[in-house]
Amino acid sequence: MTGKRRLARLQEDIQRELAAIVEFESRDPIVKAAFPTVMDVQLSIDGRYAKVYVAAGTEIDSEAFIKALKRDQGFYRSELAHRISTRHTPELQFMVDHTVERSLRLEHLLRDEDDSPTE
Repeated sequence: MTGKRRLARLQEDIQRELAAIVEFESRDPIVKAAFPTVMDVQLSIDGRYAKVYVAAGTEIDSEAFIKALKRDQGFYRSELAHRISTRHTPELQFMVDHTVERSLRLEHLLRDEDDSPTE
């Protein structure tokens, strides 16, 4: 069980540190304009690979946003290496998280359903 807890704690640490790096230290204008939020990090069992789910706060081109994150991937990884103490800093794979957009759309649809007149 300690391996699972250690992995979960490491995922939380990586998410917290990457959130600070991506949100506040990114120099790319596309990333800055998107107001990114690191929603989740899923680490492989061996800790060498991490899927990083990032949500954008504004309506942006998802493809351009992901390209910008991938272009600066080395910067994010090197900054992460300075902040966490692990033997290997994981390879980062950025993915757009559409959960917030879906929930807002669903809320809007439900609100519209509530406003419709009943016969």
